[in-house]
Amino acid sequence: MKWISLFTILFSFQAFAARNIAEYNLGAGQTGLVHHVTGDAYDPVSIFPEGGSSIAKGKSEISLTHEGVTYHFASENNRELFKADPKKYEPTYGGWCARAMIVGQRIGIDPKYYTISGRRAHYFVNSRAKRFFDRDVTRYEGEADQAWEQQSGEEPRL
Repeated sequence: MKWISLFTILFSFQAFAARNIAEYNLGAGQTGLVHHVTGDAYDPVSIFPEGGSSIAKGKSEISLTHEGVTYHFASENNRELFKADPKKYEPTYGGWCARAMIVGQRIGIDPKYYTISGRRAHYFVNSRAKRFFDRDVTRYEGEADQAWEQQSGEEPRL
């Protein structure tokens, strides 16, 4: 009887966890950075040293559309930096959680959780996902890059 109860509890937990993870999934045409869960748009340049080194909300009046995605910026300077080198500032994996991408899942992000690796900005759904990825960035970048290529048909942003 104990085993049946334990099995029921574990099964219920898995079903609950899967449902909650699925709630983070966004449509294929969205990115977590641009279409954040709250509807806010974040400046993709702001996390880099030249953009201020911390995440900042973008302003709708300072925007730029690049490859069908409209980005909002905290300043005119950040918009000009993006315009000059969009490949540097576009979020890696389309703005999906880099930790989830390792296993081929597109899960939305919380832009407060990010890691910069060279010219790449990796975003995460939460601090736990970020800590996991940060343990071995080189390894996990490689795994996420492969999954991104398989899912999107695009080469990873480098």
